[in-house]
Amino acid sequence: MDQAEAIERAAIEALCQAMCGVVTGDLSVRLRTASSDLTVQKMTLLANFMLETAQRAVERSRAYAGALDNVQRIARLSAWQLMLPDEEVVPIGTAAGLPATAAAPLRGTAWFLERVSPGHRTAIAALFQGDDGALEWPAANGEAWFRTEVALLREEGRLAGYLVITQDISERRWANERIRYLAEHDPLTGLANRRRLHEELEAALETSRRQGTKFAVHVINVDRFKTVNELLGHAAGDRLLVDLAACLRQEARESDLIARIGGDEFVVLQAAIGEVRDAGAMAGRLLEAVSVRLAEIGARALAATVSIGIALAPDDGTTTEALLSHADMALDQAKAAGRNGFAFFNTEINDTQLARRRMEADLRGACERGEISVHYQPLFEIASDQVIGFEALARWRRDGEDVSPAAFIPIAEESGSIVEIGSFVLREACREAAGWPAKLRIAVNISALQIQGGGLPELVAAVLAEAGLEAGRLELEVTESLLLADTRTATEVLAEIRALGVTISLDDFGTGYSSLATLRMFPFDKIKLDRSFVNDLGRLGEAEAIVLAVLGLGRALDVSVVAEGVETEEQAAMLRAAGCSLLQGYLIGRPAPIARFGAEVGRGGAGGMARTPAPAEAPG
Repeated sequence: MDQAEAIERAAIEALCQAMCGVVTGDLSVRLRTASSDLTVQKMTLLANFMLETAQRAVERSRAYAGALDNVQRIARLSAWQLMLPDEEVVPIGTAAGLPATAAAPLRGTAWFLERVSPGHRTAIAALFQGDDGALEWPAANGEAWFRTEVALLREEGRLAGYLVITQDISERRWANERIRYLAEHDPLTGLANRRRLHEELEAALETSRRQGTKFAVHVINVDRFKTVNELLGHAAGDRLLVDLAACLRQEARESDLIARIGGDEFVVLQAAIGEVRDAGAMAGRLLEAVSVRLAEIGARALAATVSIGIALAPDDGTTTEALLSHADMALDQAKAAGRNGFAFFNTEINDTQLARRRMEADLRGACERGEISVHYQPLFEIASDQVIGFEALARWRRDGEDVSPAAFIPIAEESGSIVEIGSFVLREACREAAGWPAKLRIAVNISALQIQGGGLPELVAAVLAEAGLEAGRLELEVTESLLLADTRTATEVLAEIRALGVTISLDDFGTGYSSLATLRMFPFDKIKLDRSFVNDLGRLGEAEAIVLAVLGLGRALDVSVVAEGVETEEQAAMLRAAGCSLLQGYLIGRPAPIARFGAEVGRGGAGGMARTPAPAEAPG
């Protein structure tokens, strides 16, 4: 054999070896040849190219397989094929979800159905009998949830098998269940929330309409809950609410719904009652059980009890809104009767409360509708024998009739409408006073909500600038209760306003919790002696002694004292003799539109002040 022939034979041998490597999976072999034969060289190059291409394809396939394994692992997927007709199971990827050990090739679906809870096995088995489909199912041990999708595999138009993909959806399922739970339950107590209550009430009303059944709505409120929060902290308040929820659960029936609809307010939907006394019996049980529970946790020492208002369906309402509203009214009645009790909604008894709620609703937006106006009551200085200023008072004309300030001001305070009304009166009074030829002072009342809401100093500064009114002509009147509600905030806000040049007066002095202590809280510019003391002058000796004491206190502190509610010449004479310098009341002038005081403000005219005694109206 010559050398050339040997080289060619070696090349062919190497080619055969490389092909054997392909068969065994070794694609790393590369051919070399010393042959000068062009055909051998081409075969060698072609073989190397094929080997390299195949090796890259295998590497890509392995990378894809690894990526598939990662996808299956991350997405918690398993996949396999069920091939027909022998029902052989062919895994896809390493996370196929097949049994760990199998003595023989796995066949059929029995092994898979064993993993499914018994109640879902028939439905899952049906996926392998029809068209494409998917189902969610719980594991047989109840510890996980899965979603299985089965797709048909076809070859040349015939059914060749099934592709089965299963995903662990436990986390998603539990997250969705948690979201649904939170959407319908109060997170603190675990009770139903307002949304769930409304749904159940609608269902109960529908049942009542169809079957003629009755049910009761109990609205339960913790008495003096604010005291618990303030003295023991919000954590203690939360614990009290949790204990109360547990107590309600124990007393209610399984067919009843218990809900917490906000703050310290709970609702019990008592289903299918036979008579009115059934609702009263449950309310009585709830009161007794709650009383015992609160005593056990020590809340009784803080006088924490509950009051219950009851509305009956369909007698007291055929809508969710009506039932809850009427139960709330009954709750107000129970609280007005002394708390720690229950009351049923009664149309006649609750007419006043209904009117109050309507008034509260009508107060919202009353300023925008032009229903609120400002009346002015003069302040008279004895020494100069003339008017030196006015107090601005809000007046409300509703549906063509005047509403007493004694009726709407407390409701405005409770509902928050006083903030809007107070701002309106401040702006209007400053605008009006800025246009008076006579540089008289103007006094405006400020509510606790205006102080607590923030931004009052900025509002006062802006109003003064808009009106062009000198700050020294504006006086803000505050009550002792305002200061005691939040002393630190109130004194800080008043100090900011006083720094603008505005004077601050203490209204209704002598009727608060600790009037002398109040004077130490803030350097007031003026004290307004409450009308109750002035009214008793000449009738009660104690009243005269108190008036003299307050006047002496004002002189000692260098603070002006105004006597409010002066209605008779006798009262005015006694105050003059006692050394009082400023008077305000019906004897001086009734509250009226500023047009009646043209002469006093320097605009000419006869003036509108009355000097005759008149029956006292509630303060505005």
